[in-house]
Amino acid sequence: MTLFRRAIFTTAFLFAPVALFAIDPSESWLRHTIDDSSRGADGVKLGDLNGDGLMDLTVGWEEGGITRIYLHPGPKNAKQQWPAATIGETPSAEDATFVDLNGDDRLDVVSSCEGSEQALHVHIAPSSGSLLDGNQWTQFPLPGSVGRTRWMFANPATLEFQEKTIKAIIAGSKNPNGTIGYWEIPADPSSRKDPWNWNPLSDAGWIMSIILKDMDNDGDSDIVYTDRRGGNRGAYWLENPGAETMGWQKRLIGGWNEELLFSNFYDLDQDGLEDFVATAKSDRLLVWKRSDTSARSWQRTEIRYPPNTGHAKAVAIADFDLDGFPDIVANCEGAIPPKQGVFWLRQLPGKPIAEWEARGISGSEGIKFDRIVLLDIDADGDLDILTCEEHHEIDGKPNGLGVIWYENPFGARY
Repeated sequence: MTLFRRAIFTTAFLFAPVALFAIDPSESWLRHTIDDSSRGADGVKLGDLNGDGLMDLTVGWEEGGITRIYLHPGPKNAKQQWPAATIGETPSAEDATFVDLNGDDRLDVVSSCEGSEQALHVHIAPSSGSLLDGNQWTQFPLPGSVGRTRWMFANPATLEFQEKTIKAIIAGSKNPNGTIGYWEIPADPSSRKDPWNWNPLSDAGWIMSIILKDMDNDGDSDIVYTDRRGGNRGAYWLENPGAETMGWQKRLIGGWNEELLFSNFYDLDQDGLEDFVATAKSDRLLVWKRSDTSARSWQRTEIRYPPNTGHAKAVAIADFDLDGFPDIVANCEGAIPPKQGVFWLRQLPGKPIAEWEARGISGSEGIKFDRIVLLDIDADGDLDILTCEEHHEIDGKPNGLGVIWYENPFGARY
């Protein structure tokens, strides 16, 4: 039965953020490890790599200096470590993302590297043969990206212009030479001869998230992003001009005076307009309610992280307990035990967001988490929480928990 209910949502701007009640430190969901074989797992992205209808993963390991792919083993085996392969050496990898670069209907990978590496690395999947044989993948630095800046994040995109449609990679970096823009994917990227044209769209200080979305309902993809540091900080969207030769208009959502991290969209109040949610240093959730379809008018609410948690990092929204109301999951860095590093806010019908119930997910294990992906990994009808953890101490060494997922307990109850 489909539930049609309306959530109550507070849209007033709050100068003094409201704090949530403390979380029971013993409350947690079951954690499963996909991979803990290297160090510094940083970000996780989804894609059906082998065409079996199940979502596979790619992850960059920052301290380990590698990029890996993971094949979903099926719901029955998903609680074990997943089949994996190292597909390239990527020092200071901050992100890895799937994209079909050469049009062979098999996903490739692009890794974003900062530190002294300062390069985007391309990993071309074998057109036939074993995806789990890393030696069959072909790696090379994306021409023009080397030494340009410290690359942080990338997403594949199809950009619709009047003249033509472009297959592209939206990429963002942090200073020096911080930027956000797009690389045009050449006709034959594997040859390394065709040029990769770089189209900068805005200066940046430290790009944290990039989301492709038609913000103004005009039928083309705009670019939403959060910039963490410097004179350009805030949450913005770049309006696709519809013509390749025209400039992209930069429009502010909010947070020009904030240090924003990861972000997400969701229609929290179920009014037909998606709202924008971002985490902010050091311990807040900022919610911008969209006022109309133009995406040029927003109202802000802010909520402090609950006591007994760490510093704000990533956020995602879904109906986790299957009651028909959207809830919020967030995670942390600096969650020194016994603090909780992953928690969720359960919506209480008829209550403003500041009064939602804060509940634990991770328990006390895990210190520095990264972006959150929601996926029904075990096919039991609810959304599980997929993330990475970088700094948890194991046997006295801060190697981290690795690539992990938390099993949502609610699907099994229905």
